[in-house]
Amino acid sequence: MPDQGKLAAYADLVRFWAPRLDLISPGDLDGFEERHVADSLRLLPLIAELPPGPCVDVGSGAGLPGIPLAIASSRHWRLLEPRHKRAGFLEEVVRELGLDCEVLAITAEEAAQRTDLRGAHALATARAVASPGAALDLLLPLVAPGGKAVVFVGKGAEIPVNAEEWAPGIATMPVS
Repeated sequence: MPDQGKLAAYADLVRFWAPRLDLISPGDLDGFEERHVADSLRLLPLIAELPPGPCVDVGSGAGLPGIPLAIASSRHWRLLEPRHKRAGFLEEVVRELGLDCEVLAITAEEAAQRTDLRGAHALATARAVASPGAALDLLLPLVAPGGKAVVFVGKGAEIPVNAEEWAPGIATMPVS
């Protein structure tokens, strides 16, 4: 069960910093928990099925889905965010909430070149980073054998070739 106090503190931090850093649309602030946090937490059952290992959130931005999943799961999370101001926001969230996360101010392509990150994750996620197919291409080099790449595609959107719809609006691709 997710720590509701930490989820609320995270939402408060997003609301405080969003106007300064353009984290999310101003119209999404009122329904942040319902629209963004709850959507992110839909991955919890999938995470429970994966082999041990860290997870990575590519293009983390405001911390979605990585921060809610770090709060709710016992996994180590890496949050990749190449924009330095947003990476600074994520570092503040991790520090304030005491999360088992590391923030890396690099792109997915840069991460894939690093031997300590390439093929090192049980799960790689992306939400609103690129088209679903392009997002999967960014994620797959980061996933360990037996793990999965997961993209949020939006309800009713086309699922990328070779991926499967795990839940409405969520496409997965296993790595063997």
